[in-house]
Amino acid sequence: MDHPLHSSGLEWDKPRARHAVAAGVAVMLSLVLHGVLIQYFPPLPVGSPPRLAEDGRVRPVVLGDVRRHVLDPLARPERFRPQDPALIRTESIEADAFRELMEQFLPTEPADLGVALAGEDRALAEPEAELERERWDPRQDILHIRERIVPDETAALPRRTVPDVDRTALAPDIVLPTDSPAFELAVRGEGWLRSGAGIGRGAIADTRPDAPPEPADRTELLPPDALDEQPEDITEVQPIEQLLALDLTTYSDPSDPGHVYFQIQIRRHGAEALPVLNKDVLLIQDASASMTQRAVDRGKEGLYHWMQQLRDGDRFDVIAFNDTIDRAFGEMTPVNAMTRSRAAFFVENLRAQGGTDVFASLEPLLAMEVAPDRPVIAVMISDGVPTVGVVDSTDIIAEFSESNAGRVSVFAVAGGRRVNKYLLDFLSYKNRGDAFMTEESGEIPISLNRLAHELSRPVLAHLRCHVAGAGVDMYPRLLTHLYLDRPLVVYGRKPAETRETVIQIVGRSGAEVKDMVFRLDFDDAPSGEAAIRTEWAWQKVYHLVGEHIRTRDPAVLREIRRMASAYNLRVLYGADHVPMHF
Repeated sequence: MDHPLHSSGLEWDKPRARHAVAAGVAVMLSLVLHGVLIQYFPPLPVGSPPRLAEDGRVRPVVLGDVRRHVLDPLARPERFRPQDPALIRTESIEADAFRELMEQFLPTEPADLGVALAGEDRALAEPEAELERERWDPRQDILHIRERIVPDETAALPRRTVPDVDRTALAPDIVLPTDSPAFELAVRGEGWLRSGAGIGRGAIADTRPDAPPEPADRTELLPPDALDEQPEDITEVQPIEQLLALDLTTYSDPSDPGHVYFQIQIRRHGAEALPVLNKDVLLIQDASASMTQRAVDRGKEGLYHWMQQLRDGDRFDVIAFNDTIDRAFGEMTPVNAMTRSRAAFFVENLRAQGGTDVFASLEPLLAMEVAPDRPVIAVMISDGVPTVGVVDSTDIIAEFSESNAGRVSVFAVAGGRRVNKYLLDFLSYKNRGDAFMTEESGEIPISLNRLAHELSRPVLAHLRCHVAGAGVDMYPRLLTHLYLDRPLVVYGRKPAETRETVIQIVGRSGAEVKDMVFRLDFDDAPSGEAAIRTEWAWQKVYHLVGEHIRTRDPAVLREIRRMASAYNLRVLYGADHVPMHF
């Protein structure tokens, strides 16, 4: 029988043997692993400093003679002590001596020669400011009454009129009343405006009975063509109505027999009717947290398409804003493949974060210089909910619109259910633009693609509209630019008895000023739908809300309420973020 201790010893030796084998295997694996690291990863050796690459070796510095250079001790001036009276007195004496020395070299005042300059005893008069004179617009097809100077009682008196005759080219500017005795005398060459050249040319003769006879060799005081009209002598405005088409549609409401409502659409005649203007485009993306990353991504899709729609000769920049402002270039940059790539990289890195400072994003528009021959278009993608900076929507609209004064055309694009329509609507309406708002943020790229196509080819910028005829009320008052792919639409209301009127629209085509003059014949115009009346009412309400933003006049607010009641409009504007009926 085995001894118990011997049996127990055998049981303890077996585990120890297994541990020894495992330790040996671990040591071997460790050596193999370190060998691999040393072999294939020379920059990370174990137990020795890293080896430098051959091209990175540092050459040793060879020292020459080492010499000791002894610096002179720094000489410090004595400390000035103002409490030393003697030193102060010495400083004063030296300063007086210096001034006496300098006076020897300074020029002396010239002696009075006793001779006065001519006109010296008379006070010089300030030059008077040149009077501002409004330039006359002599298009003879339009009569625009700017201010009434004749009382209505006088205007109602019977008047002697000239028969309606066809306009004659190069006709004289003076037309005589046909029922006047002087007219018959003039035709026979016996009355005033008589000369050898005929009616309308020559000096004015004296037609009194006791007047002395005129000499036979009378000399004309004016050249024969003095009264002939030459276009270059009349105006610098070039007519372009022949290049455009005007569509007039009217609507008469039985409940309002005293007025007729109408819609005007001005569009191009052909694809190349007018030269396309180079433009400056500012793409403004709201990258605040209130937009959500999904809405920002949808805006980025539209921005990529916008940049591809830009034409050669255009300039652009991309602005991203939240509680700070960031720009792709910092200035208007010409369009080319490189700038498009840089702007796309800038847009790709936009993330929704931070607050929303809407007014700060608009300040670069006010600071930029606007060239008269290049329309400037700003496109803002935002929910219009300011949270930092100027947060009152009315203040933002009023301050920016007054400072901008129509220089930059602003368009707004938004999508989603939490959108400040009041701010975006009137920010664009009062600055030659329009607003595109949808219920879903996924439709933002569609709105941007449509807008990029419509605004791609501007042909007439900074438009102004004039209308002849009392009682004709047209909106919008501040027109957008004219684009080849976007018709200019104007709504109006006229008295029922007005049969025709004339409108004139003036704008800039590059460095040239051009105008369109159209005669509106309401009797021959086709009839439209009741939407014309409703759209005119909305346009007028928009104009009145814009005036209330500018003036805060309670009377304007009462007129808005009256219009909303008379035309059954549900006006929701009036407070920031909270809809309110007027």
